[in-house]
Amino acid sequence: MWDRVAEAALLAVHVLGGGVWVGVMVFSIFVLHPGAERYFERDTDFEDFIFTVVHGARWKVFSGIVAILASGVALSVWPGHAIVREPVWLAIFVAKLALFSVSAGAFAYVSWVLWPRRTFATPAELPAIKQLFWRVGVVMIVANAANVGLGIAAHVWRG
Repeated sequence: MWDRVAEAALLAVHVLGGGVWVGVMVFSIFVLHPGAERYFERDTDFEDFIFTVVHGARWKVFSGIVAILASGVALSVWPGHAIVREPVWLAIFVAKLALFSVSAGAFAYVSWVLWPRRTFATPAELPAIKQLFWRVGVVMIVANAANVGLGIAAHVWRG
């Protein structure tokens, strides 16, 4: 019984973590940024606002990403998941790792490259940087959503 509880706990961390990551990205890109930007006359005021909102979030998101990765790897070797013996399962796992790498890499790029650029951008540079933020965010959303779909497919295939 305890092994089923442990598996359910790992699954909850994995699924909820991935769902939260996708949800936060969708909210940030398609609701928060465009909605909040309309309330500020100057770009610098909006930038001050958005920096305040996201301040300190980097390490929380990073911790969530680590939890998603660790729980996914743990689930992949959990008895009954047969990752090594089943080619379909292995292919799904490799695809999920590739998509996860795209998402995590995009997060690292945004966190440690684009945010510093945005922080020190001139008013002339800001529109291009914001557009790049949007594009990278959409890539993260698509990769994470595809990963959720593959997770569902893996569960259905496993039966």
